[in-house]
Amino acid sequence: MKHLVNIILLLLILTSCQNKKENNGIAKTELKKQISEPYSDLILYDNFDNELILDTISKRRESQFSPVYIGQIADSIELCYKTSKIGHRIEDTDWGKYRSPKATDLNIFIDTTKTIGFPMWIWEYYKAPEHRVNKKSYPIFIKNQSSDTLSIGFGDVLPMLTEVKDSIGNWKQVERQFIYDCGTGLTEFYLPPNQIAISALRQNYGTNKTKFRVRFRLGDNKIYSNEINGKINN
Repeated sequence: MKHLVNIILLLLILTSCQNKKENNGIAKTELKKQISEPYSDLILYDNFDNELILDTISKRRESQFSPVYIGQIADSIELCYKTSKIGHRIEDTDWGKYRSPKATDLNIFIDTTKTIGFPMWIWEYYKAPEHRVNKKSYPIFIKNQSSDTLSIGFGDVLPMLTEVKDSIGNWKQVERQFIYDCGTGLTEFYLPPNQIAISALRQNYGTNKTKFRVRFRLGDNKIYSNEINGKINN
């Protein structure tokens, strides 16, 4: 009888351990999904139907990460490709009102499950009606996970660059940083707590597989996005 009781206790322990493993497995899977697809159910849309094509990238290209949305997270978001229509700005007379982000303040996520257009080129937004540049792009979600309102850019751009991983595993900048010749009259973008900014990373064609990421830098801190698969021509 004692031997039978011991067997039953052992079976109960093994069953409990198995259930714990399964529960932990489900939790880890759900957590991984939340990390890799935090915006999977969010719908992005616009009012344009021009065909979108792949782009190519080179060190000669000037970076452009203009916001196409800044605001609350919602189930669906209409994108705006004319940067001058994007709100969340302060005038140059109020620069310094909000601090620059620390490394842990922003979560930057490139969503490869969605394709959007590219915003209008810098300098043309003021003289042309809104349109989307016909470059296939991935949306970049930038969330303020701090308790402060943050400064995230100025003029018509966010301070971001594209980086790719080379054959020996080093990350290399593959665009030239956009720099304004003069800062007079430029407005500053701000991002309140728990709100998001959305920008665009052009999708590239090429023969060589590599990893891509974007780097945000405003002030002394560098903040990196998740890594994605892509192709590039050397």
